[in-house]
Amino acid sequence: VCAGTLNGLSVTGDAQHQYQTLHKMYNNCEIVMGNLEIVLIDHTQDLSFLQTIREVTGYILIAMNVFAALPLQNLRVIRGTQFYEDKFALFVLLNYNPNTTHALRQLGLNQLTEILAGGVYIEKNAQLCHVDTVEWRDIMRDPRLEPLVRDNGRACPPCHESCGGHCWGPGPEDCQ
Repeated sequence: VCAGTLNGLSVTGDAQHQYQTLHKMYNNCEIVMGNLEIVLIDHTQDLSFLQTIREVTGYILIAMNVFAALPLQNLRVIRGTQFYEDKFALFVLLNYNPNTTHALRQLGLNQLTEILAGGVYIEKNAQLCHVDTVEWRDIMRDPRLEPLVRDNGRACPPCHESCGGHCWGPGPEDCQ
């Protein structure tokens, strides 16, 4: 169990300091008590330490990063005890560098089955694929909320034929 953060889009120090802080907080962490905020992380950083996280009690914010993949493949639950911008449990925004090819290409939240409270907002991630092929309403527990997923990757490969059109990525192992 480790503590989350409540910084939003504000960061302290440079990108290297931001990464070191993230690594120190979440290395070997399984349950984040609070929010998981991943902001301004460079494409050269190794984020594999995040793969141990199984649950986040608050919200997840992924913004202004330029890494290709997020190793949160073991994340199962976002509880949503706190919201980003008063209503979102998962918020993914502007994860690309307009001057290079570095960008978030896949969320890879293959094990995510429950967002207990709060909505989903995924917008303006120029190369992010397979976020419109996820059936977010099956994951979100609040039927009154509408997932907001728009203006993301365009030239995306289709889901594998065995997925029935709902997937986290192009492979047969990425079916939702």
